[in-house]
Formats: sequence, structure tokens, C-alpha cells
Amino acid sequence: MRVIGSRRGVAGLAATFSVLALLAAPALAGWGPATPNFNLEAQLRPVAGGPDGFGLVKFRQPKDGETIIYLDVWVRDLAPSRDYVVQRAVDTNVDGDCTGTNWSMPTLGEVATDDTGTGRASLTRPLPGALLGVEFDIHFRVIDKVSSAVVLESACYQFTVGL
Repeated sequence: MRVIGSRRGVAGLAATFSVLALLAAPALAGWGPATPNFNLEAQLRPVAGGPDGFGLVKFRQPKDGETIIYLDVWVRDLAPSRDYVVQRAVDTNVDGDCTGTNWSMPTLGEVATDDTGTGRASLTRPLPGALLGVEFDIHFRVIDKVSSAVVLESACYQFTVGL
């Protein structure tokens, strides 16, 4: 009779998980940790009176000795075949209340929608090394490139520049 959960079965299962973890490690190397906040996902919601769109900004800084931020932007349900601009504003009074109105100029970049109103963009932003360890409140918005109308905006998030 075979006993489920025998030492050999548990050891084999542990070995399998160890191998899977080692195989997955290269794909995850250099990203993280979550605390302090080196990486965040900012949800973009419609502004009052704007289109019923939605979006996401994946804001990432790999642990690679560089101070480059990678932003993967995704929007949907916006006007079709239109260009939009992604901006951010920050403040160093880290209290979860984004009072910064210093919207990034030049902008973080552009995202163009297809004929269904969906768009994606992979953007980067280098930061000065002097900001290492600095924590700040940050929020994002998406504006129509032609009219400059704000169509999507995020809540307030905290971010720490780190290596």
C-alpha cells in the first residue's frame, strides 16, 4: 500500500518546486522589491465629464544600478484613432495626498489608440542619481494631444527611487 505524503513524495515535491523556482528566477531577476515602493501599478480612471475610459500605468524600476523608470501604459474605451499624452506630477510631502501640479513637461510620452479606442505604449524616464532613496507622492493623467483635455487620471501613489 502506498502512503500519500510519504517522505519520498514530500522530498520529490520539494525538489520539483526548487527547480521551478530556479527556472523562474532569471525572468524575475532585477525587479522588485515591493517595499519600499520601487514598482507600482497606477489605475487610470475617467475624469468628470470625460469619456468612460480606463487605463493602467505599470511604473517599474529594475534593480540594475541604473535610475531608469519603465512605464507600460495601457488605455481602453477612449476615442478611436487618436493621440494622447501621458503626464505625471509629484510632491515630496509624502502623505498620500497628491498636491503636486508640476505636470511633466516634456511629457512622459504618447499613447495612440486604434480603431477600437485601445492603445499601448512602452515609455522610459531616466532619473538623476541624486534622487536615490527619495520618496514622493505621484499621480498620473492622460490628456488629449489636440485639445489638451484631461481624459483619465490616477489616484495618489507613493514611490521611492532606489537601486
